[in-house]
Amino acid sequence: MKKSIIIISSLLMITFLAGSVFAYGSGNKGCKGQGQGYNQDCPRNGGPGALNNLTQEQRDGLKVLQQKFIDETYELRAAKFQKQQEMRMLMETSDPDRGKIDKISDKIMNIQKKIKDKQIDFKLVAKKIAPELGMGKGFRQGRGGKFQKGGQNNCQGQVGSGCGRYAN
Repeated sequence: MKKSIIIISSLLMITFLAGSVFAYGSGNKGCKGQGQGYNQDCPRNGGPGALNNLTQEQRDGLKVLQQKFIDETYELRAAKFQKQQEMRMLMETSDPDRGKIDKISDKIMNIQKKIKDKQIDFKLVAKKIAPELGMGKGFRQGRGGKFQKGGQNNCQGQVGSGCGRYAN
């Protein structure tokens, strides 16, 4: 009796494990090369495949524009990181001061607003350089690399805002 319970339990565990592995699948199948939430090669969504359709001048212009954006937002991103660390340290104390936390939170929000304004400026200029490049919600905000969209993408233009290297 004990052996049969062990055997049946083992078979059930193997079945559940195998089922979850097969249920996971291989990511989005909407675009060739689509990876786990990162746009690998979907031209209409602004992935690197879209850069293949641009002229060399457009690519060079976008590269210069991206570097300018990185340079202009470096201090803002560093300040935001520092304020986030300050808030984290305050929150770890035994008696966090709500007033200090609110002040730091307001500073973080102001920094985020400045970064978002720079992003809008970046997108507007990029749109002038390469109007055919899709720059909808999430453009350049993912961790996928240069000029890629972030977040979960199904190659139909439904993109999350991502968690970008230069965006936040």
